[in-house]
Formats: sequence, structure tokens, C-alpha cells
Amino acid sequence: MQKVGFLINFNIFKWFGGTYLIKNLIECINTFSDNDLEPIIIIKKKLTKNELKEFKNFKLLKTNFFINQSVIERIYHKFLIIFFGKSKKYDNFFLKNNIKILSHSNALSNSFFLGSKSEVKSLPFLADLQYLHYPNNFTLKNILFRKISIFMCAMHSTKIILSSNDVKNDLKKVSIRAYNKSIVNPFIFKSPDRNKIININKIKKKYNLPDKYFFLPNQYWRHKNHYVVLKALSYLKKNNKIRNLCIVSTGSSNEHRDIKYFSKIKKFITDHELTNCYKYLGTVSFKEVMTLMYYSIAVIQPSKFEGRSSSVEQAKSIGKKIILTNIKIHKEQKPLRAKYFSPNNYRSLSSILLDTLKNHNLNIEKKYINYAKKQNKIEFYKYYKSYLDIIKSIE
Repeated sequence: MQKVGFLINFNIFKWFGGTYLIKNLIECINTFSDNDLEPIIIIKKKLTKNELKEFKNFKLLKTNFFINQSVIERIYHKFLIIFFGKSKKYDNFFLKNNIKILSHSNALSNSFFLGSKSEVKSLPFLADLQYLHYPNNFTLKNILFRKISIFMCAMHSTKIILSSNDVKNDLKKVSIRAYNKSIVNPFIFKSPDRNKIININKIKKKYNLPDKYFFLPNQYWRHKNHYVVLKALSYLKKNNKIRNLCIVSTGSSNEHRDIKYFSKIKKFITDHELTNCYKYLGTVSFKEVMTLMYYSIAVIQPSKFEGRSSSVEQAKSIGKKIILTNIKIHKEQKPLRAKYFSPNNYRSLSSILLDTLKNHNLNIEKKYINYAKKQNKIEFYKYYKSYLDIIKSIE
């Protein structure tokens, strides 16, 4: 059995996408692996109660080896990797724990490299290259750091895992060497077991929600484009068409690039009197996210940019209707019954919302839920096989 390590060297509550991606892949491996792979999460020693809940039933290797290093130590290890192809201290740690493959280390903001001569195979995960499309969302320093990280990946990793062909096309513009090392492994989310869906009446009572609602599960980052949804609601309200229409929103309100961003969102909601039709619940548990999604009229994904949308894949796994922007990656993800709109066209979105609400039919929804559950088993297995093929290709 081949041990595969997954290094969590980031704040799991600030990057839910990365956390769920790794947990979902490990669940996929554990579901289908016939003694082929043994996944293990490498994480800090001291975990909070909430962090322990997130990793319940996962095999953990707890260590502070990667978080207690001083700046000088980190620079020293990178110096060894750049000029000698590896850091013996890093290699010794993994080999001592019988880990010969390190998978899905983040290739950008939490970069970690093992070197071209390392005895441990490394498969960093590159989520997206947003800075190519929206450079104003990044500082010059951050853009430079990301470019350097990609070049380091190209030189000092075994393969680079991508989640879409859209990202691969972007990577080609930055580094041919990285492009040639890259391999697309589109993630698929498993349909949640029915017993993991909470009683909707408990959720409605807890958050004071109406019977019918649309669900928008996105972090409040600028490119997630919540404003187009709010403008659509404002437009409907001005035209007296807002009746019975409610949008429920979840996600972190922290936008490190603009600390006043969420305050501006709240001001827009207040100024346009949208508090009754737009309900922000904050950061909720994954169970609650999937429950809210399961019972919603449809999921809204208004983002201007994605590497591959987790929200779209989660909605697909339970057969939900999805209202989403017509960007390339959303078209690549091909959700059934998708309704597309241009990222800035709030009038188009408002029409789609009204039409979707009007034609919502529970019997039809149940048919799509049942179909998605059957189809998901096939797609989830394909995800495992695709990943296993990557592992076998580098052994």
C-alpha cells in the first residue's frame, strides 16, 4: 500500500475550498481504494475543537515541523532545494514516516517544494491563475510571488495537478515547462448520504428562513461578485416583483484585499432595503451548507472567476438547478439545467430568478436528485481512477 501525504499548511477556515477538496479526495480514495493508497493528512499538533471536527475519521500525522520554522530556516531549505535539488531534512521527515508521495500541497500562497532530486514525489495543486485576468485584485508583490511559485513548481515538482482545462490554458501563458508537467484531475464531490442532510425545519427555525429560497454559498471575496445578485434584487424591488423571493447567503465575510468590502455590501443591502429578501448567515458547517443547498430552489454562482467552482460541483452532486455566470470554467463544468447570465447583467439574472421561482416543481426536483445520486457514483469512481492513474504514472 502506497502512503500519500496531504500537507495542510494553511488556515482551513480561510480557504474552505482547499480543505473540502482534500477531504473529498481522501474520502474518494477510502471509498474505492483496494489497498492501493493510504492517505494521511499532515497537520499541526494543536488543533481547536472545530478543527478536530473537520478532520474526524481522517488519519492524521500531527507535527509542528512545518509551522515552527523561522524565516531563516525556510529560506535555508529553499536555498538547498534551488541549488542542490532537495533538502535532506524535509526528505528525512517524509521517508521516516514512510511517505513517498506528497500530494496537493498548495502551489501559490502556501508554496511548498521538495526539489527535483528529492526521493519524495511531489504533486502540488494549482487552483487557478486569477491574477492573469484580474491583476487589480493583487499587489505587484503578490503577482511576482505567484509567478515565482509557478516556476519553482515547474523545476522542483514531479507533476502539477490542475482542476480544469481552463486553468491549463492559462498556465501555458505563464510557463511552458509548468504546462508540460501539468495534469488535469477535475474534482467531483460525493453526493452526501441522506442521514447527513439535517432536518430543514431545524435550519429554518434556527435562521428564521422562509419555505422557499435561493442559495448563494460563496466567500465574500471581490471576484465572487455578490453585487450582481444584490443589484438584481434591487431592480426587482423597484419594479414591485420581489414578492416571495429570498436569497440565503453563507461564507466568510473576510476579504483581506479590501477590509471594508463586506461593510460596503451591508451598506448596499441597508440602503436598498433588501434585508427581508437577502439573508446572510455567516460561516456555517458543511452539513448546514449541504442542507441549505439540498432544499433550495436553486443554487446561485455569480462569480467572475473560478479555477473550478466547488459550489457548482456540490450542487451537481445532488442534482440542483444552478444559476451561474457564463464564464469558461462554468461552461466546462457542464451542470445539468444550468441557467447562464453575463457577470454584470443583473437584469438577465433578475429574469432568471423570477422564471426559476415560478416554475419550481418539487416532483421534478426529486427526479433530478435521484438521477444525480446514481450518476454521482459513476463520476466519483472516475475521479478516483483519474487520480490513481496519476499516482501510478510517477511511481
